[in-house]
This record gives sequence, structure tokens and C-alpha cells, in this order.
Amino acid sequence: MWENGKAEMVSSGSKTDHTPEPTAQSKLEALKQLTVRLLREVQSLTEVHTVSINEGLDFYDEVSRFEIELIQRALLHTSGHQGRAARLLNLKVTTLNSKIKHYKISLNGFVNGYPFVDTSEIENRQHA
Repeated sequence: MWENGKAEMVSSGSKTDHTPEPTAQSKLEALKQLTVRLLREVQSLTEVHTVSINEGLDFYDEVSRFEIELIQRALLHTSGHQGRAARLLNLKVTTLNSKIKHYKISLNGFVNGYPFVDTSEIENRQHA
């Protein structure tokens, strides 16, 4: 079972303590959270941007790109919560909001974490 960022082996034998078995719903929720964490880690591995200075570069474009990536990462980490993202970045919320507007960063995809997959279709099938 995945809990607090650590993997633990769960024995299938009889339990000596009297803690109730996790329900299927709680197991599914834990699996969803683990999947989101794993997808975020995979995404961060693919976000490495190398810059070739041999051909020259625009300093201000690179600074803008870097700011956008930092803001997006903070929003991913906080599921789109601007106040918490601002605290992570040590910015005032108004400064973060201004940068989000300036760079035209859409907040739609951050509400449920990283938008790797559109889960609405899956959720609709579960409720049908």
C-alpha cells in the first residue's frame, strides 16, 4: 500500500491487530493518488530544456520560459491553488496572478493536478 510517499508490503495473512480492512473505494483512491504522483514525476523528467549558447539566445525569452515553467510546476503541485503556489514561489498572490495573466497561463488543466489524461470520460463511465 502507498502511504505518505513510502511503499509498504501488505501481508495477505491474518491480521493480529483489529484495524479494519481498507475498502475498495479507499484502495482505488490511493491508487489514483499514486498514479497522479507518478505521472507528475515522469512529466518532470521530460521537461528538461537544454539551451545551446553556441547559436546565441535571447536572455529575456529564456527568463520568460523559465518563469512560465516555475509557475506551471507550482500550480501543478498545488492543483491550481494560486495562494499555495505563490507561497511555494515566495511571491505575493497578486504578483503570481499578474504573471499568470501576462503569460496567458490557462488554469483549467491544473484543478485536478497535471492534465495528462482527460478523466471525465472514465468518470462518466463509472457513474453510468
